[in-house]
Amino acid sequence: MTNDVIIVGGGLSGLGAAVELASKGARVILFEQSPKLGGRCYSYIDATTGDIVDNGQHVLVGAYHHTLRYLEMIGTRSYLKGESRLSLPFFHPEQGIHTFSVSVLPKPFHLTTGMLQFSLLSFKERKRLLNVGLELQQWNSNKEQHLSLLTIDEWLTSLNQSEEAKKNFWNPIAISVMNELPERASALLFARSLRSTFLGKKADSRLLIPTIGQTELYVHGAEEVLRKHKAIVRVNTSVDRILINSGNSIGVEAGGKIEKAHSIICAAPYFTLQKLLPDEITTIVPFSHLNKFKSSPIVSLHLWFDKEFMEQELIGLIDMQLQWVFNRRKILKEGGKATSYISAVISGAHDVVHLSKEELLSLALKDIHRVFPESKKAKFVHSVIIKEKRATFSPLNETEQYRHSTETPIKNLYLAGDWTNTGLPGTIEGAVMSGFKAAERCG
Repeated sequence: MTNDVIIVGGGLSGLGAAVELASKGARVILFEQSPKLGGRCYSYIDATTGDIVDNGQHVLVGAYHHTLRYLEMIGTRSYLKGESRLSLPFFHPEQGIHTFSVSVLPKPFHLTTGMLQFSLLSFKERKRLLNVGLELQQWNSNKEQHLSLLTIDEWLTSLNQSEEAKKNFWNPIAISVMNELPERASALLFARSLRSTFLGKKADSRLLIPTIGQTELYVHGAEEVLRKHKAIVRVNTSVDRILINSGNSIGVEAGGKIEKAHSIICAAPYFTLQKLLPDEITTIVPFSHLNKFKSSPIVSLHLWFDKEFMEQELIGLIDMQLQWVFNRRKILKEGGKATSYISAVISGAHDVVHLSKEELLSLALKDIHRVFPESKKAKFVHSVIIKEKRATFSPLNETEQYRHSTETPIKNLYLAGDWTNTGLPGTIEGAVMSGFKAAERCG
């Protein structure tokens, strides 16, 4: 029997498409070349400590509507915890800890009040933050066109944001959202992200932190749904090529066998997609543009100590090597053997991803000791350092024009992935959204 849909790739875009289609009764077969599903979102149990280690600490916001719907579908939405309103503490090397919080007022005044009360900046700089809020509210197609030509840094400069305001407020947010440096990243994608988070429903700005590992959150429930609906999942199985006949996709060759389907969703990364296609197809747009994309790295550091010293669940670090530090012992539902377990993230890590793990550990401990002086009294016990060199596509202005929609010139062949034209940077939300879009086209 011919399958309804073949899905190539078991990351979040592929899983989103598979869960959506299988839940509606489609005959689905999903291929994943690695031994596990989830793509770059995975976790495992550290053998030394018994703790859950994530491939990077992911934080969601209430504006991730597609992601939250996906988690509802697979039964893990309840494992996200969040406060009723956004509150982000930041550590400044000279000025200590200052917190940015949105207020209880209705939107957009919740954001306005938060900006005016952010004490790390002078009052003059705080008032100028409102220029950005006003710009986001006065949105139109001409503004989108203008922002598509600017980097984040250029855009902020045009709105009279001082270097101090950039360093102490905008840059930490921009780098974590975009996984790219503000002087490189697209102002348009950043502005869209800010609009969806702060100018939608008030709940959209809530920070949501997973209390379980990424594999438990994104994968296990999806596997249950797919089993329930008799979808076929084949891990450790590479798709060698997508079969195309007279401009129609008809199936795939995988593991030496041919599988046919009415539709194919290719949820493979942009850097592997060309290898799956016949040579004559790779010269056709959008496939001919895949080499235009660049990648941006993330370095994740997991550190264990014999004493607790961090009171916060998370804290942003300003003008330091580490950008965000998370208290995993406070966040996770279950813990391992060590007393203190923290994780740290370096996004857009172009300058440090080449360093050895010993060098990365040294710079991390230096920052940790500066932010938390009590940590000097704690014994360092263990570390796990993960380098994800191609964590996301790099959201550059020159790349944006090459991000293609779900549909392709090949009949019944659809694309999914955070690198497709979602209107967002490379986020979990973009990945899941693209999977849902592809599933809708197949339906």
